[in-house]
Amino acid sequence: MKRVQLLEKLHMNVPESATISLIIDTDAKNEADDQYAIIHHLLSPIIDVKGIVATHFEQKNLYQDGSMEKSYQEVVKLLELAEIEDVPALRGSEMPVKDNVDGVSSEGVRFIIEEARKLNENKLYIAMMGAMTDIAEALKIAPDIAKNIVVIWNGGGPYPKGRPEFNVMQDPDAVRIVLESDAEVWQIPQNVYSAFEVTIAELSRRVRPCGKIGAYLYEQLLEENSIAFNTEFLLRTGENWILGDNSTIAVFLMNRFRDNWELRKAPIVKEDLTYADNPNGKMIRVYKMLDVRMVIEDLFSKLELVYGK
Repeated sequence: MKRVQLLEKLHMNVPESATISLIIDTDAKNEADDQYAIIHHLLSPIIDVKGIVATHFEQKNLYQDGSMEKSYQEVVKLLELAEIEDVPALRGSEMPVKDNVDGVSSEGVRFIIEEARKLNENKLYIAMMGAMTDIAEALKIAPDIAKNIVVIWNGGGPYPKGRPEFNVMQDPDAVRIVLESDAEVWQIPQNVYSAFEVTIAELSRRVRPCGKIGAYLYEQLLEENSIAFNTEFLLRTGENWILGDNSTIAVFLMNRFRDNWELRKAPIVKEDLTYADNPNGKMIRVYKMLDVRMVIEDLFSKLELVYGK
């Protein structure tokens, strides 16, 4: 089924001038929240999803070799369960930038470059939900695309000091490449994306009944919670989950009078993944707050309208 046919079930008329072009870049099999964010983007008429690029998460101990392929297969599965046939899934980088000694570019990196070069007046947004490898590789190969893209960076520790954060840990060198490039960057730090907190009970009530995709979203999260729970991991309580990657759509759903971001000089990311001031850094947009209630309710509502009984 074409995506536009599913979106008709929302009974929404969105002005054509409101739509933006976007590529999702995701470590979809890393844990359980990327899946929710992918579906949320796909069910949002203002987002023209050009494609979904799967990337690696090689630094995570739970999985080892082949993490990109796991992410790719997860994206394919999500599209099938969501009954969407016309959004391409692409294989991205298998390893961090520093390990790509042969300079091999993936189909996902080439896709980003091709889509960015198609645009003139409008921007191509890249929702980065994991390692920054793919966009860093694209900027290395084709620095000319920097003027055409906006990188939505879901990652990095809170300001001013920063701290080790999962997405940065996957490829710190890639983060440095992007921050040093001419590309526009909107950063959603860990203290902001970690506020996208839900309980498993509300997911059972609001997501699980929504067709095959809703059941899968819920069950895979429940399974991940039972496998990966660790009392030392401060984001988890046992009955909650952080849908942190949904922050990458929050920036488009919210109005622009919120005063919820500031411009800062891009920091230097040190070896310990904390920040150092960079007087010569470019200005980046850093979010201070996002409306969790509105965004999570929007996700639930769209799932129910499209896949509910």
